[in-house]
Amino acid sequence: MLDLRSAAYAAAWKPKGEVAGRTASVRVLLAPTRKVVSHFNKATKGRIVRSLLTAGAAPKGPAELVEVLRDLGYVVEAEAPAKTGQAWSLDVLVDEVH
Repeated sequence: MLDLRSAAYAAAWKPKGEVAGRTASVRVLLAPTRKVVSHFNKATKGRIVRSLLTAGAAPKGPAELVEVLRDLGYVVEAEAPAKTGQAWSLDVLVDEVH
């Protein structure tokens, strides 16, 4: 599952158990400063989804999703969960916001 919700919405529900292990939560950060991109966050996440759909990508899990995104040209930093039952955290770094 690809979780593209903002932090405020993500706080309302967190995946648990087996679902969490298949979930990747995505943040968009401005590369030089590593600040969260707020205004263009949705647009960037929309481009990610469009890229995945256009490529016909069907990653089987978060680790494979990271590789697919990198192959599509995205700069991705991934953090696997520290323990079972937690979601992956993916930071997508962008050089500019548009």
